[in-house]
Amino acid sequence: MSSPAWAPAGSDGRYQYETAALVVFWPQAQHEAVIVRWPQLVEHLGASWDEHRQRTERDCAFINREGLAVNQMAGDTDDFAAFLARRGATRPDKDDLHAYPDLRDATAEMVAWPPDRTAPCWCGSRRKYKQCCRPHGLGTLH
Repeated sequence: MSSPAWAPAGSDGRYQYETAALVVFWPQAQHEAVIVRWPQLVEHLGASWDEHRQRTERDCAFINREGLAVNQMAGDTDDFAAFLARRGATRPDKDDLHAYPDLRDATAEMVAWPPDRTAPCWCGSRRKYKQCCRPHGLGTLH
């Protein structure tokens, strides 16, 4: 990667490529299950579902402002537990959250962010994005 021709996005004349960041979000039931099972993760995931959605939305917006595409993937408690077992982690921490999922065997669907304002929200609420997580990312919870 030290080559002067390397860039995080572009084309080499044969292939158009782009760097994208992956943001894992925890659907409400999964967020609650993760916090019950591993309470020390509250600091990193948020204590409530609203706090988690707000953090996720802000993270996505920050990454996007830095010029990277953002893909989101829903976290799953059982999958996370299996991931931790493969790593030999008994008390997960921030580093485990950042390493999850193991993309070598991830099968979950990834969704591009941001959704269109009138599209269903990424969080699974079935509300329009403009009425759900978009305002949460801007800091207004209602």
